Amino acid sequence: TADWWWKIQASFPLLENGSTVVPVILGSDKTMLSTLSGDKSAWPVYLNIGNLSKAKQRSVKSNELILIGLLPRCPNGPKTHTIKIAYPESMATMLRPLEKPAKSGIKVLCADGRTRHSYLRIASFLADYPEQCNITGIKYGLYPHCEIDPDDMPGFNRRPR
Repeated sequence: TADWWWKIQASFPLLENGSTVVPVILGSDKTMLSTLSGDKSAWPVYLNIGNLSKAKQRSVKSNELILIGLLPRCPNGPKTHTIKIAYPESMATMLRPLEKPAKSGIKVLCADGRTRHSYLRIASFLADYPEQCNITGIKYGLYPHCEIDPDDMPGFNRRPR
């Protein structure tokens, strides 16, 4: 949202002289790799930049959606410890190249022809329910719910009628 964006930019003391924050959008969805046997699957992880125009993002030829890795399916019956660490460790490995640009920034040639010092920030991770279970480590089939009453949450003072 716009409020989130303003808060992120305000939290950067280094944003001066045309520097900017580049929102990174990640996404994943289970994909079948084998059409003959149908038992081989993986989760591709895609990266996109959030401050591109919608026309550029949606263009088939733009190559704005980048495949950064494939998360393999864990074999049947692995130890619980293996399952709990495989997904986060794999994601950490894939996202490690973004650490330096997030902390110290990188020079980026922008659409207006100016070079700006840019800082990367993960803005969102788009995923359906199975991928959300992998990300959060909750058991598939459980419905996570908030135990705080909506009236006790700051900024959330509306009840459905």
